[in-house]
Amino acid sequence: MERHITVPCICYVGPGFTLKILLAGGQYVYPSSGLRMDVAGTLASASALPGWRMTRDGLTVGLYAGPIVQDYRLMPYDPGSVLRGSYAGGQIAADIWYRPDPATMNAFYGSIASIGLVGSARAANGWRSAEPFFIGPEAQALWCVDYQQLRIGAHVTGLRVDALEWSASSGWAVECFRRAGPYVRLGFNTRY
Repeated sequence: MERHITVPCICYVGPGFTLKILLAGGQYVYPSSGLRMDVAGTLASASALPGWRMTRDGLTVGLYAGPIVQDYRLMPYDPGSVLRGSYAGGQIAADIWYRPDPATMNAFYGSIASIGLVGSARAANGWRSAEPFFIGPEAQALWCVDYQQLRIGAHVTGLRVDALEWSASSGWAVECFRRAGPYVRLGFNTRY
């Protein structure tokens, strides 16, 4: 199972200028062809993305670009891995959130970083009745130079507790190494 924590801390939200601070981390396992064994990896990532946010008729679009730093730790050390050690680079990202009515949401998120062409894209739909959150299906793709993963699952989005907004998802992930298994994602954000 892959474990991944995402902490998108949005520093300022409103129409116009927005500063998004993203902190993420997780653990993963991959088969090393050079070592002929599984390697356990740990990723830590941080980015500061200034951008512009526009809202109209239930549609919110945010476009961001800025610096990113990432650290990849491998056990055992794999000299054949493309991503190992610490890196700095640039990242671009886009958020689209559409609420055609109060009980329905559609979301898309995409980003790509110059570090190993690391990227992700996520699409989710959600519905709510009396609950204080949206629930529904999601699909996500993650990739870098020599790795791809597709996730299909369900999410809970928009659960507010004090100043924090929580999200979580779980489902099934399929990797390019012909391995599959469950995934879990937990995230929260706050808006100032």
